[in-house]
Amino acid sequence: MELFKDQKYVDITAKTIGKGFAGVMKRHNFSGNRASHGVSVTHRSHGSTGQNQDPGKVFKGKKMAGHMGNKVRTIQNLEIIKSDLENNLIFVKGSVPGSKNSLVLIQKNVKKIIRTTTLEKNSKIKTEVIKKTENKLDTTKTNNQQKNSPKTENKKTTEKKEEKDKK
Repeated sequence: MELFKDQKYVDITAKTIGKGFAGVMKRHNFSGNRASHGVSVTHRSHGSTGQNQDPGKVFKGKKMAGHMGNKVRTIQNLEIIKSDLENNLIFVKGSVPGSKNSLVLIQKNVKKIIRTTTLEKNSKIKTEVIKKTENKLDTTKTNNQQKNSPKTENKKTTEKKEEKDKK
């Protein structure tokens, strides 16, 4: 816990939620076939798996149905919102891999990023709002003082009036 005291961002590694055997629409976001116009039984299928006799095989890495999830994944640069040293808790903003009550590995971030955190943004906005309200109060006070105080004339207007009086 004390290692992350001065950290702003962390990398989190865990085993993702297992989804079992999934079809291509769920696993790879395929659109599937049409619902009508001659398509029968293959509405959620992947379509063709290869070319012709020439390659005569299915290439490695072909997106097909299969087991989804249950793999170790690392999510980088998740922001630390708050850390509670008494209860050994870290509040992290973002999607943490893994199911509920699963083990999670928290590491210092590998990539050095320069980005303002949510807390810094919030404090900046608060100071701006306070400054704006103070400026509004100052302007209303000066306007009220000007209304209440006797009007003073400019030098130019007084000079013009004096010239008219002399004539």
